[in-house]
Order: sequence, then structure tokens, then C-alpha cells
Amino acid sequence: MDQDDQTVDAAMRDARTDYWDDYYAARATPVRKLPSQFATFVAGELYERHRVIELGCGDGRDAMFFASYGHEVIGVDASHAAVESCRTLAETLGEDASFIVSRIEAPDLAARVRGERGPRVVYARFFLHTINESEEESLLDLAAAITDPGDLLAVEYRTVRDASGAKVTETHYRRFVMPAAFEARALGRGFDVAYTVEGFGFAKYRQDDAYVARTLFRRHAT
Repeated sequence: MDQDDQTVDAAMRDARTDYWDDYYAARATPVRKLPSQFATFVAGELYERHRVIELGCGDGRDAMFFASYGHEVIGVDASHAAVESCRTLAETLGEDASFIVSRIEAPDLAARVRGERGPRVVYARFFLHTINESEEESLLDLAAAITDPGDLLAVEYRTVRDASGAKVTETHYRRFVMPAAFEARALGRGFDVAYTVEGFGFAKYRQDDAYVARTLFRRHAT
């Protein structure tokens, strides 16, 4: 990527961050929300206490859910407004969860979130399709850097089959992802597919019934 491309890419990232700052600042409410269907699915796969590292934690609904079940939770988001809202929510609800402001490509992020011991799950719901392909590579590099054999990577995202569907929030940036391509990139980082499914009905919100892929990867021994 040349200098001009890097400048454009940085400007786009900043614009997206500004958008999400405004979005979360306008919607911050210190009340517990119902978790996503994906969070309840992933929680059912965790048979002991995990360090849950949520990338793109947003309003903290799933982070609070995992914390309420005794998991060690650390949420990451590039939006200052989102992180401040999550911190307020955790304090209000009395949940032991921590949150940091960071982009996923930050060179120090792995050291900040890995922790001294596992097991770990890297959790990203509806985050993958909000970032570009370069950031997707950074996400996978980060997941590989902070996991050990047996640790999990759990992702749910809009696929290319969702591009034509109705959207409640039309202004959100979205990149519709090809599941086979993403899985291939994850396999190249040392992850095996433990479970995967695609379809409607997994993430319905009002009239928006997203066609999503949800995949649970497990880091294999090297």
C-alpha cells in the first residue's frame, strides 16, 4: 500500500470511528440488555471459566452477559464513547469487566489483552463485517497472537448473501464477507473449524433478518 492509499485508509478509519462515537454517545443507557443469540450459544460451549476477549464490544450487552456468568471479560473498541458507556454499565451493574479503547491493528494490543493464563475465547459478533479486509487480517493475526492450543475464536458476521436484504440501520458501514475465504485465512493462522452454520433467523432485529455465518474455531497444536 503506497502513501496515498495509507492516507485514504486512515481517513476512512477515522470517519468510521467518529460515526460510532456519535452512535454510541446518543444511545448510552446504563441498563442491562438481553444478550445476543450468539453470546448464549458461545456461553453454552464454555464449560469452565474463560478469559473472554471481545473485539468490537459496542454497547457491552454481550460482555455483561459473559461477566454475569463468571467469565473474565475484557472488551475492546475503537470508539471512546462505546468504551465509556461499557465502563459505566459495568460499574452500574456491579459486573467485573474491563474495557479498553484500541484499534485491532495496534501493536501493543495483544500484550494488553492476552493475560497470563487461559483458557481464552476471542469473541467478535457483528464486528468482522464492520472492518475492511486489511483490518480482517489484523483481527486474525491478533487472535493467533493471544491464543494457545485449545483456545477459541468465535465470530458471527453478515455474509455476501445478506447484501440485498433490508437493513434497519442503513448508514452503518458494512462489508459483506465470503465465509469460505475467511475460514481459509483463519486456517492459515492455526485455527480449525469446530462448528459452523449459515442462515437466517440467527440475528433478527425488527425487519432486519440478517443472513449470517457463525463459526467457532479452535486453535490447534503446532
